[in-house]
Amino acid sequence: MRMKMKMSSSVFIVLSLFLISFLHPSTGTGNIYINSAFYQDWMGFKSTDTIFYNRLSSRLKLELLNRPGNGWTLSFDVRNRATLGEGGSNQFIIYNSYISFKSLSSRFFFSLGQMNLYDTAGIGELTGGIAGFRINREISIGGYAGLNPDIYNTRWDTQYRKYGMFTTFRGENARQISLSYNFLSYENQTEREYIYANALFPFSSKFIIYGSIEYELREGIRDEDRITHLFTNARFHPLNKISLNFNFSSGRGIDYHKYLLDYSLDPSLRISNIERFYYSETYGLRLTFSPLKKLRLYVSKRFSELKDENIKNNSTRFGLSSTDVFNSGFGIFGNYTLNKGDLSESNSYIFSISRNFSKLSWSMSLSSYFNSIRLSASDTPEIIHYPDRRTLTTDLFYYLNRSLAFSAEYSFSYSKNFTDHQFFLRMIYRKRQHKVKK
Repeated sequence: MRMKMKMSSSVFIVLSLFLISFLHPSTGTGNIYINSAFYQDWMGFKSTDTIFYNRLSSRLKLELLNRPGNGWTLSFDVRNRATLGEGGSNQFIIYNSYISFKSLSSRFFFSLGQMNLYDTAGIGELTGGIAGFRINREISIGGYAGLNPDIYNTRWDTQYRKYGMFTTFRGENARQISLSYNFLSYENQTEREYIYANALFPFSSKFIIYGSIEYELREGIRDEDRITHLFTNARFHPLNKISLNFNFSSGRGIDYHKYLLDYSLDPSLRISNIERFYYSETYGLRLTFSPLKKLRLYVSKRFSELKDENIKNNSTRFGLSSTDVFNSGFGIFGNYTLNKGDLSESNSYIFSISRNFSKLSWSMSLSSYFNSIRLSASDTPEIIHYPDRRTLTTDLFYYLNRSLAFSAEYSFSYSKNFTDHQFFLRMIYRKRQHKVKK
């Protein structure tokens, strides 16, 4: 069973502006916490002889009743996209929409609605409920249950379910650990059963490490394939002018839901073929040196491997940045990347210059990134390589006051056989941490 929601672009814009203005009256008695933001975007794109594509996007973010962590809070984060012109379509997206209760004066907490659980359970989006209990100031336990939503189609499939339990530790100096047991099913068949953990450890001001891992529990999985996701990032700052960053990631690119659907359509397929793991592995090291207060130089090395295909690539990048060149007010940034390997892109570079003029900020950049992704007729991602592509970009950001800001961006990409133009305009209206009297 699937449920779907639609909303027109004009209705969404009018409703968003009405809510913000209605929720910020200037008279009355009593206190209500409100934190709101509204983004209105327009994007235009034209490539060579193609028809001009343009789209409106409106996003509304609201927090009502109380500041998060101080009692009852209503949270909304929704977007409406409308492609203009003949054959255009409308897309309504719900990122978050839930009511929650959490307070230092209570050991119990819960949320009900649509939310993401990336930090707590590592399962992504959930439409359902989460409830927990604080054992003390640092340790909490809880559980969740609900459906898996498709936020881009605003669809809820009642046959796709998620359940789990979790515990979290949050200590001093931002130290935190999350551990969860997660069970995902589709049409009453087990899709995934795994343990997820993540941790952030600032051992000192000079050494910080973050990591996450997933370990599969289902039967029929080889022991060497049970760690299906592993990520770590470490930053070491031995001296004031020197820092080292190390990162490593390993994981499979597999869509369980799609593969289970494939099997239901063709039962002759063997499970071992459907559940094959496609591991990718990436690791790298970056050294940053700041010889002067407003100047940073860095060099980085990165290796990647698509294990099932035995494809290996590596890159070496040299870069610099300065926030105020010779006290001129201009900032610069640039890097050059040497790419080598079986499926690496050409050597690439980017250089940008920027400056602030009171409430107006301006920047311009020239880059040469040659790979892009497009979907084939069968919706399969394909990498397209342009060996001689260049892109020139300029943008402006104007800060009118604490509530209103505007931005504009233009990009021009060109090569021997094609050109494309991209335009982007945005208006931002905010009312932050605002209390009104009714």
